[in-house]
Amino acid sequence: MSLDALRLANFKAFGPSQRVPLRPITLVFGANSSGKSSILHAIALAHHAVETGDLDTQRTRVGGESIDLGGFRQYVHRGQLDSQVEMAFELDPGKLSGKLASMLGASRLPVVDLAIGGGIAYKYETISGRRDLEAERVFGGPGLERFTLEVDGALMLSMSMRAGGDLRLDRLDHAHPAFREILRGILALTTTTQTLREEDFDRLAPVLDRLAPDTTARREGLFPQIESPNAEETGTSNRLLPVSSGRRQEDLARAAELLLPTALHDLVSGLSTALEDEIRRLRYLGPLRSYPPRHLAFSQHHDANWFAGGGYAWDVVRTRKDIRDRVNQWLGDADRMKTPYELQVRDLLPADTLSPHLAAGLTDSLEDLTRRLLVKMEGEDRSEALSLALESARYELEFGTADIGDLSDIAVAELVGSLVDAEPTSEEWVRRIVKARREIIQDLVLIDKRSTTPVSHRDVGIGVSQVLPVLVSAYASTGKLIAIEQPEIHLHPKLQAELGDVFLESALGEAGNRFLIETHSEHLILRILRRIRETTEGDEGAYPVKPEDVAVLYVQPGSEGAEVVHIPITPDGDFEQRWPDGFFAERAEELF
Repeated sequence: MSLDALRLANFKAFGPSQRVPLRPITLVFGANSSGKSSILHAIALAHHAVETGDLDTQRTRVGGESIDLGGFRQYVHRGQLDSQVEMAFELDPGKLSGKLASMLGASRLPVVDLAIGGGIAYKYETISGRRDLEAERVFGGPGLERFTLEVDGALMLSMSMRAGGDLRLDRLDHAHPAFREILRGILALTTTTQTLREEDFDRLAPVLDRLAPDTTARREGLFPQIESPNAEETGTSNRLLPVSSGRRQEDLARAAELLLPTALHDLVSGLSTALEDEIRRLRYLGPLRSYPPRHLAFSQHHDANWFAGGGYAWDVVRTRKDIRDRVNQWLGDADRMKTPYELQVRDLLPADTLSPHLAAGLTDSLEDLTRRLLVKMEGEDRSEALSLALESARYELEFGTADIGDLSDIAVAELVGSLVDAEPTSEEWVRRIVKARREIIQDLVLIDKRSTTPVSHRDVGIGVSQVLPVLVSAYASTGKLIAIEQPEIHLHPKLQAELGDVFLESALGEAGNRFLIETHSEHLILRILRRIRETTEGDEGAYPVKPEDVAVLYVQPGSEGAEVVHIPITPDGDFEQRWPDGFFAERAEELF
């Protein structure tokens, strides 16, 4: 994944811009109401905007009932409607691909900065780089009002909204080294010149200044969309543009005029697509997981809280045996939950479907029994001997010399047992009934392994129902950004520590997930620090863990809004700087 960090400003608890690094595992700590959840909610808003185009939402698709943003008026910092919510995304240049990678190069660090406002448009004044733009209020609802691109810490281009609702380019730093490399590469590929000299760039500057303000983009959700120029109209399809020595300046200017729109489109669209792909990876699990009904087969599917509440996880366990096996291992492991329970899938059969299938099965079995009995009898007159035996039994019963109980004397049970194996016969009946059903209904039950008694998750305490969605998020996801609020809820401290290993395996193993976890658990971070220390000491275990694989953040209140403190980790599994207010100092206060 190419998304390296997120910056937030003027969103909920955050005032001035705060940087949130995104590592394979990012842990967010802090006191209650400090603003920790605002980080996860910001990514949920971005995800919702990418999926729906709506930036004034009350609830997000991914957040369900767990995230209530209340619209722009509520999520803008301190209700300041003239302010702009800012989201900036840092990309790892080494993980970009395609045309975007060739344009920016593997060594350049791009940062896309977005401003979301309630309807501020700007009158264009100059493109010289000075911020002398006049603002005016327009209507049309909250949306994207500014798009900027920084490369290697320097602003390269900026677009802002105009009164008509579109974005227009108001700054293009054509002297930026990254832009010069882009322009040099495009001209080398599409013209007859192979090199651009320093004086060529200087002579192209007035042309670029004149062309840039004509670049516009539509506002579609979170990112701008620049119209793709038609190669036939620009005259650049399937041929090189000539650059002669006698008319070099004029020919380069003409080429730049034709090619600049394409270059800007490819750059902005490439960045937008890359970030949309990253944001769509988000999966969110809220702080209070759903407590499913007793019979999961009849639970409501795909409601607003299906994913955020973890309801989907029970369906995954029901339908995927591989995930069910892993969850069962966790439930029964002596070093983990060590419960006597195991999740199993059972078929539900409506009573009115059983009668016709049972009658057919009974008939088949009786016919089979008769055939076997005939084969078992010895001698050539097997049918005659069988008739005589049956007639004798009928006579004794009819005339009172014997009753039904006396038939045990002729070992009926032993005879039937020698002819028919009841267990496979019953299994065959069940198989036929299941196969003949029009509708397949399966329920997920817990089996008490001590007595093979089926029980419901509602009979064994709430801990199982709260941890199962966390486990499924880690076990069943691949290449996702998984945001979880308080995964440790309702878990014993030892199990909180065990979750650290679950997250490490999912992040650093083949699944390649990333976790953004808001937590209060001391035990969770201690397990991860221990694994870092063990890796340094040479005991790498299944997955070696390095300090750069983990980011520990502490969110604390500040005078202008919440502040994010990044606490680096040493190779020894310790913190490089003092934990704010002491590392879980409450324990020491109570003890001493």
